[in-house]
Amino acid sequence: MMCMKKMLRYSAFALLAAALLSCSKAESIGEPYMLFEIHGIVMDQDGNAIEGIQVSGGNSDVVKTNVNGRFSYHGRSVPMTVARLTFEDKDGDNNGGEFQKLTVDVEMNLKIEGEEYGNFKGKYFAQDVEIRLFPKNATISPDPEL
Repeated sequence: MMCMKKMLRYSAFALLAAALLSCSKAESIGEPYMLFEIHGIVMDQDGNAIEGIQVSGGNSDVVKTNVNGRFSYHGRSVPMTVARLTFEDKDGDNNGGEFQKLTVDVEMNLKIEGEEYGNFKGKYFAQDVEIRLFPKNATISPDPEL
């Protein structure tokens, strides 16, 4: 009988410990990641806004630039403080010409204060990002000063 009471006591202690551990914010398995928000404008080589450019960030989310060439993109990224975005002209001549596809790494310039835990490393923000696209038929020569 005494042995049974000891076993019940140890079992209750083990259950209580497991319950307390499950309530804490444990580090999950995987790579660190951030949430980000990017606001910017897409222009041609002369500085004219381009409407209808598709903006994607490697996941399923896709947005298009508005009539003023502006876009807002929200996503999740690894590595920290950098988000890779792709700008692609999907509608051809409808926006004033056909433009070359461009992929850029956007550096976040502001961290939004908030809760960080486990592999979640916070929310980051970049604004006034300017992207210049070149016509599909343009040849881009290297800078002679480099």
